[in-house]
Amino acid sequence: MDMHRVVARGLLALAVTAGAAAAVVPFCDRPGGLALLAELNHPVLLACLAAVLLAGAALLTSRRAAVRKGAGLALAGAAVLGVLAVPAYAVVSDPFPDREWDVPAPDGSGRRLVVERGLGPGDPVWRIYVDSGRFPGTRRHPVAEYTADHPRGVLEATWTDASHIRLIDLDHTHHDLRITPDGRPLDRLTW
Repeated sequence: MDMHRVVARGLLALAVTAGAAAAVVPFCDRPGGLALLAELNHPVLLACLAAVLLAGAALLTSRRAAVRKGAGLALAGAAVLGVLAVPAYAVVSDPFPDREWDVPAPDGSGRRLVVERGLGPGDPVWRIYVDSGRFPGTRRHPVAEYTADHPRGVLEATWTDASHIRLIDLDHTHHDLRITPDGRPLDRLTW
């Protein structure tokens, strides 16, 4: 058994999976969709990962020196660009936002009010959503988002009861929103 071929086939399978995920996940990230898919919605990172995996597979399987040299240079270049791109990508699209609040519903229904603060070009971006269910079948229902167009933030996020949440802006404005038993918001946040 040739271990180079086995590892190369594994890398090829991972590259196909990452490429398919990069193409499909943006269409699946929708209100009520799986929270796992919403967390994976970074097509640029997934496409770069697929390219690196393909270069690694080519490096392992090719018998031609020119192809192996080119794949090796591509991997080295991808590593250098990856190290340099991490800070820039964090500013443009924060893949790991700070979780400010993660509050379970008071009725024990498995719903959670989650508030994340991410990086924006100027002001932070705040995302508020309700996750319902258990992992990996957790469904995500967006409630509100404060972007650079609406430079506000969240001072406090709580459940007032099992069917209502309260968001308090940094300017102390209260927003009481109704939430269905499956986690969908019935009211739109307007400001």
